[in-house]
Amino acid sequence: MKKYDFNTIIDRQGTDSLKTSPAVVKNFLGLNCYDDTIYLWVADMDFPCAPKIIKALKDRAGDKIFGYTYESREYADSIIDWYKRRHDINIEKSSLVYSKGTVSGIRNILRALTNEGDGVIIQEPVYYPFAAQINETGRKVVNNKLLCDMDNKYSIDIIDFEKKAKQHKNKVFILCNPHNPVGQIWKENDIVNMMEICQAYDVIVIADEIHCDLIRKNADFVSAYNIYKGDKLILATAANKTFNLAGLEITNFVIDNPEIRKRLADYTGSEFINPFSARATITAYNDCEDWVEELNVVLDENFDFMDEYIKHNLPGVRFNKPEGTYLALLDFRDYGLSEDELVRMIAEEAHVIVEPGSLFGPSIEGFVRLNAACPKAVLKEALERISKIWR
Repeated sequence: MKKYDFNTIIDRQGTDSLKTSPAVVKNFLGLNCYDDTIYLWVADMDFPCAPKIIKALKDRAGDKIFGYTYESREYADSIIDWYKRRHDINIEKSSLVYSKGTVSGIRNILRALTNEGDGVIIQEPVYYPFAAQINETGRKVVNNKLLCDMDNKYSIDIIDFEKKAKQHKNKVFILCNPHNPVGQIWKENDIVNMMEICQAYDVIVIADEIHCDLIRKNADFVSAYNIYKGDKLILATAANKTFNLAGLEITNFVIDNPEIRKRLADYTGSEFINPFSARATITAYNDCEDWVEELNVVLDENFDFMDEYIKHNLPGVRFNKPEGTYLALLDFRDYGLSEDELVRMIAEEAHVIVEPGSLFGPSIEGFVRLNAACPKAVLKEALERISKIWR
């Protein structure tokens, strides 16, 4: 019997939610929304936050003053204890660097540590804000494209990776693990090989591991932090994804190299943490581990349901259950539609909003990314609507 509520459908209209804003959807995806539209695109969950976090935020509001807030020892210890307990990562308090979000933090890192024209290695198809930050800061996207087999299983082209890492102008590698959007967790041997290459060629590593707590049953995750032997690794951790707190902007980078910390601090200046973000982090990491355990069970159930439903009702769609994240990548290419036709048909006929694969890289044009972190009744309704299009 489950302790927490992952079934209640919450109406997010009127909460200024980006995910459920018809204006945002129209502006960003060019799609129309309707009164009954189901929004399965932006990567935040449609589950209520852990009750203890909600109570902690209410209690903090009761303090009546919301002045400048510093990162307390309790705040640091909650992060340190969580990552030691969950991932066997030993973090020193001095290595923690707070950032108002992972994407903005990566942007600041690129500006602080590299120059315009420098290359940044990513592995497309991958989370599209990586390329956006690289381009918008005047750096160059260097794509170590993932290899894909006939079953849509991905692997790393390590020969091409080393070729690109050894080029002097390529200064940074952004690792995404668990990978968004393909959902795979890279094997330990893959991480070892990439970390050794980066160390050999003096490439700074930004390891985006913000989905590392959202792991499917029978899958194992190994952090790059426990493998990399040099001093130029920046580990991105975040309560945002794990506890559905994206709007509170909680990212903590782990940076052991004091020179890198100083250069980043010199660029960003002082950053004070939001008092609600601080309280939410402490409560989440100290008191809500059982909520995360139950969340992962719910996500396992949702993906098992998706897998069976697609096999029986959308046989033209290829779907591999992800090993991590709560995001599903669905391959619709066998239906012979252009990607624009595909997402518009799903939006107009099924009234479901999903993201086109080409956002993440041209190699998955004709795929869609679907956010499965919602009550099963919502997921079932969305899949039924989509399947009716092809019946």
